Amino acid sequence: MRHAKSDWGSDSQTDFDRPLNERGLKSAPLMGKELARRNKIPGLIISSPANRAKTTAKLAAESCGYNQNILFEQEFYFGSIDEILNIIMAVGNEYDTIMIVGHNPTSESLIYRLLKEHRHQQMPTAAVASINFNIDEWNQLKPNSGELEWLIIPRELA
Repeated sequence: MRHAKSDWGSDSQTDFDRPLNERGLKSAPLMGKELARRNKIPGLIISSPANRAKTTAKLAAESCGYNQNILFEQEFYFGSIDEILNIIMAVGNEYDTIMIVGHNPTSESLIYRLLKEHRHQQMPTAAVASINFNIDEWNQLKPNSGELEWLIIPRELA
């Protein structure tokens, strides 16, 4: 999931501290409800610690019925694709599904790297992509091994 729409209103805020704007505060829970409707409640959520991503993760988690802790990883805030993949590959096998909440262009680049079929998937704010992997353990995750199940964006649901 890419973080929801953020507020660019204050020049005094750092990029890291930018909050969600009104649209973002509506679309993050909307996407969480859609995850629940599709029966895709994550087993684990890992998010960038940036304010806009953290808030997106919390709102989506609450509205989809996720009731575990959210992990916040500094590498998800503009870290490299390899760093993000390493974090995912280190996740315990008790989780069937993982949702990561991050930023662009990293979200789009990660999807491109993971899919068998190399096609660019645009990730507007608050978009969620579901990718399936034919693996038994997260440490078996490899680039070019995923199948895109679906990609949803808030304006498709409104």
